[in-house]
Amino acid sequence: MKFSPAFLVVLLAPLTHAQGPAPYCTAGVSTNGCTPSINANVQPNTANTAGCVITTSGVEGEKQGIVFYGVNNAGFTPLPWGAGSTSFRCVKPPTKRIGAPQNSGGAAGQCNGSFVINWDAFQAANPGALGNPWVAGDSVFVQSWYRDPLAVKTSNLSNALELTLRNPPPVPCVTAIPGLVPIPPGNFKMGSLASTGAPYFRGPDETLHVVNITYCYWMSATEVTQAEFFGLMNFNPSFYQGPTLPVQSVSWIQARQYCAALTAQQSALGNVPAGYEFRLPTEAEWEYACRAQTETEFNVGSALFCNQAHIGFSYHSNSSCANSTPAPVGSYPPNAWGLYDMHGNLREWCLDAYATYPTATVTDPFVSGSTARVVRGGSWVSASDRARSAKRDAQTAGLAVSSIGFRVVLAPILVP
Repeated sequence: MKFSPAFLVVLLAPLTHAQGPAPYCTAGVSTNGCTPSINANVQPNTANTAGCVITTSGVEGEKQGIVFYGVNNAGFTPLPWGAGSTSFRCVKPPTKRIGAPQNSGGAAGQCNGSFVINWDAFQAANPGALGNPWVAGDSVFVQSWYRDPLAVKTSNLSNALELTLRNPPPVPCVTAIPGLVPIPPGNFKMGSLASTGAPYFRGPDETLHVVNITYCYWMSATEVTQAEFFGLMNFNPSFYQGPTLPVQSVSWIQARQYCAALTAQQSALGNVPAGYEFRLPTEAEWEYACRAQTETEFNVGSALFCNQAHIGFSYHSNSSCANSTPAPVGSYPPNAWGLYDMHGNLREWCLDAYATYPTATVTDPFVSGSTARVVRGGSWVSASDRARSAKRDAQTAGLAVSSIGFRVVLAPILVP
């Protein structure tokens, strides 16, 4: 993947403040023994669409109170609410109320009251509120106050809550994501009718058939680099080392582990649409994206030369390309959809098990169940025929080979 620097910082950043709303500080105990607790169901987002609801539960029943917030707790140490008080002021001034005072409900003398705040509605209705306009990564510190006539200062405070605003989840077919290429739904002819001899050497497993892709997905513009793989997995299996080289000698199993870790990380940051995940592309997704609406044997035409892809030999010039190692990702021009190295550099793992093609039209095909997994695209040691858009190969899922790497898609969830 060729992420922008900003996205790479997000990708590799610690998730301590992004995984979920984070309660902190110590709640005061009311004179009736109630200890309120503040929390939220989800982190808010900058579009006011996260469904963020802040709830202070365990408040003494039938008490008046407010919920307030601040946006900068830098260098702030929680302060006792008053001499002898069990409450602490946990939010640094300046602060602002979130809505009007509330009654906690519940029953008088019981600890079953609550204050409920719809943060999305407050945020949308108060464009001039403290902290607005919000940007992803901004923090909000929230606390509740409630009246307790017998307590010090005639009131008590809940514990506090830190919220971290996120961007809204990407929308398929709409949202541009740095480092990823949006792939629209459509149909294409999968397979080939090329000659079985030179220069194409079509195999018997390339039966031409029509495939319908009914959903949008994103595909990484490049193969996953060693820097990206190490940054997330903390090891580098590659035989040929270099941060901008694609990660190699990685098994299908390890590639899937990377995808799972990336999904977990980016989901915590709000960067994964509902029902989507980072994963390996299906064989159909890979060929559809590689072709980019072409029907020739290569996405650059009917021939592939050494200056067009990082391959080992071109049958179309009948010459060696004199490549002895993988190249840094993106060293050759992309296809029409902006994808690099779909021909050559490394063969790439697909999610599917290897199987015989159907002859009839199929929709969103995906094959599971076998230990032999599809690899596509050819490599720096391959001749041009191995890099064709339709060329198929397979390897055992647990095998790690120096000519195989992978790229990811952000696409509907599939279980091999």
